[in-house]
Amino acid sequence: MSEKNKKIKEHEDIDLQEVYKDWCEFGATSILSIGKYEILFRSHNEYDASLNDIVEDKAIQYLNNGAVCTNEKLQYNLVYDEECGSILGCNFTMPSKHAWLGDVFSTLPYGIIKKNKTGLGATTLELNSKRNSIIVVPTRALAYEKAKNSKIPGTNKYKVLYCGGKLKDFNIPSLSEYLTDETITYKKLLVVADSLPRTLEFIGDANYKDFFIMIDEIDSYQYESHYRPNLEKVVDYYFKFPQGQRCMVSATIGNFSNPLIKDEPIINVNFTDIDARVITLQPSNNPIVTAIGKILQLRRDFPNDKVLVAFNLVTRGILPIIESLPEELKIECSVLCGDKSKPHVKDYLYEVENNNLPTQITFMSSTYFVGIDFSERYHLVTVMDATFPWTLLSTDKLQQIAGRCRHKDGLLSETIIYNTFLGTSNYINYEELGRDIINDATILIELSSLFDKAKQKYPKLIKTYNEIYLEDIVKSSGRNYLGSSNVKLVRNEDDKIKIAYFNIDNILIQVRLLHTTYSDTLNLYSELRAEGNKVNYLSFKNENTHILDEVNKRIAVQKEKTDKELIDAFILELRDKHTLSERKTLAQNKRNSYTNKVGVFLDHFIELQHYIPFEPLVSTLPLYDNQRQYRQFYNTVIFWALDNEHPIKKAWITSFIIGEKYTGAEIEEKVNAIWSGVLGFDKLSRKTAMLIAHEYFAVLKQTRARIGGRIPQRVYEVISLNTKGLPDEHVEYIGSDVNIQRKIRL
Repeated sequence: MSEKNKKIKEHEDIDLQEVYKDWCEFGATSILSIGKYEILFRSHNEYDASLNDIVEDKAIQYLNNGAVCTNEKLQYNLVYDEECGSILGCNFTMPSKHAWLGDVFSTLPYGIIKKNKTGLGATTLELNSKRNSIIVVPTRALAYEKAKNSKIPGTNKYKVLYCGGKLKDFNIPSLSEYLTDETITYKKLLVVADSLPRTLEFIGDANYKDFFIMIDEIDSYQYESHYRPNLEKVVDYYFKFPQGQRCMVSATIGNFSNPLIKDEPIINVNFTDIDARVITLQPSNNPIVTAIGKILQLRRDFPNDKVLVAFNLVTRGILPIIESLPEELKIECSVLCGDKSKPHVKDYLYEVENNNLPTQITFMSSTYFVGIDFSERYHLVTVMDATFPWTLLSTDKLQQIAGRCRHKDGLLSETIIYNTFLGTSNYINYEELGRDIINDATILIELSSLFDKAKQKYPKLIKTYNEIYLEDIVKSSGRNYLGSSNVKLVRNEDDKIKIAYFNIDNILIQVRLLHTTYSDTLNLYSELRAEGNKVNYLSFKNENTHILDEVNKRIAVQKEKTDKELIDAFILELRDKHTLSERKTLAQNKRNSYTNKVGVFLDHFIELQHYIPFEPLVSTLPLYDNQRQYRQFYNTVIFWALDNEHPIKKAWITSFIIGEKYTGAEIEEKVNAIWSGVLGFDKLSRKTAMLIAHEYFAVLKQTRARIGGRIPQRVYEVISLNTKGLPDEHVEYIGSDVNIQRKIRL
């Protein structure tokens, strides 16, 4: 018997079981606060008849502000770093493998919540919590479904507001109307990454404290940031919220490069038991061809079953598979993908409705690897090609994709088709590699900062410093490491160069997968087995590598046509705007949704609209769509746009007189007088000087003439000083005091 209870017994004849009841009602509380972890305990007291004593047991009431349900006794443990004397994370165990987060918490804790399993209802819990919330979800379709299902019976109102672009057949109230509606007690805003800045701008910085922000599926940002730059901005806004009013959630969370995210508290969800998957592995030298064969086999053996193909490669992966299928199967195909790829799969484009696969054969890119659930059973075929490193997936991501099936009986079957990376390194120190990549990015930040300081201190030395230069730094920051794809290391945010941490995460993920999981066909087998899965490993499939050549040619032609249609459509939209600022804003907004040729067109338009009038510009730009051609055209425009009093322009006009004839040696001398004498570049050879003259300074016609009474020799007559036939009218001139050395692209 405890000393405390002994003293009670000495003074009064009290029933300890009654004392226990009183203490349960008026139990004491205590707080454990270490670093960014806060746990509020309440003393639970139980009468132990064998000891004739009251046994005290502390139960968690709040974990990082997350309110624990009163009927749940949370099993937890803290993970300490003994060397640093800090907490690495807090683990808690779900009461059963079928439990929801809403069975444990009435509000989500703050920090990073690693669910380790899909379908735990984190979004639903936050939508039902008694507080104002902003929930950032990965797809517009998911936001739409959640918002649509929140309609208040008998009204035209919704408990949850979707903040984003217009959606078909969904009447969305305005944000101001929703926020001022007093009948909706707790405001719930569902946004995608691209819509978050506009939403927060409307709410205003002063009102951040009134909302809890939840970023769902944060791991997808690491996989997709290199082609969705706005994802990095989401984290910028995330850290504007107070620590206790923010969380990031995902079933699979790896390592982060961003020191702010690394410093967030981690809540790790454990399970007493997780269902093992039955997986068939099919290594191949050509995963696309093997995937075609697998689909044909499934449709032949199971004609009534649905098939879902997960492959993060649309125009060079999903489309070749579809176009290689028989016509009767093509009509059964649909594609779920992001906005950038939709124009190229328009014939097969569908959306998810009522949590069902839209057709018998459905393909999905990484946009749909998270967030979307399917309530029916199907055969899952996941395809990866190490030739395109961004298609490779960790075992966690493979689990997440498999978890999209919410049917109680699970998948009908799961097949993973993949190849391996040939350039494997024996040993890679990933921590050191991460530091090296961040150092590479830091060099660019220091460079931009140095020029900024020089501009302030030496304005005559550095006469131009503008956003074009910042964007050039970003564009030039693309690097690949140890076989990874080319990924930009920095970004331009608020006219400052910043580290693109998610892109660096993406590089490290690619390198780790290339050199570990996919360095040998058996490595994936071993990793999946180690996680408790039942894995059937098939023998290596050696496919004909040329079987898709004709199909790919047809797709390339169609892609070219689609790109032209998109560019023509954008030109129409741009034509409706009447100021440079309006057109720039529209082009920038469109730019974030497109890559390759369409995105390049928009980049070039933004860059040159300051010089060339609209109509000549949009009719000319499509002619210069490859990098080399555009570089030459860009330089020509820069020289053309110079004020007539600019020293370069003066030298140009006086050196090349229309109607005059010059020898090759004379042209070499005149070009170098400008190129190395005025601009300060390295002296050019005869051949290069002639090329520069033709490109930038003058239209030259080769002929023969007597020079100084000598026998006829090869000379060049100046026909024009406008090498690209640019219009006489300028939008803006480059002033006579501007040093164009840094504008020229060599």
